[in-house]
Amino acid sequence: MAMTRTQIYLTEEQRGKIQRLADLQHKTMAQVIREAVEEYIVERSARESAWWDIIGLGSSGITDGSIHHDRDIYDED
Repeated sequence: MAMTRTQIYLTEEQRGKIQRLADLQHKTMAQVIREAVEEYIVERSARESAWWDIIGLGSSGITDGSIHHDRDIYDED
């Protein structure tokens, strides 16, 4: 997999925490950051996909519901 150099700014606290994780896992900071970014992307993609899956589930085909809401809700003319 080709990689591109990317610079980011971290707080000292964030950098320290990432460095500690990297040391504990015998990885580089770059590896830890790439793994975290990948997890974030997968989680966000799944969450957004779930929203798109929900859209249209309740579709009734009614196109004038804002005008004739009493008819549609209460079966009244």
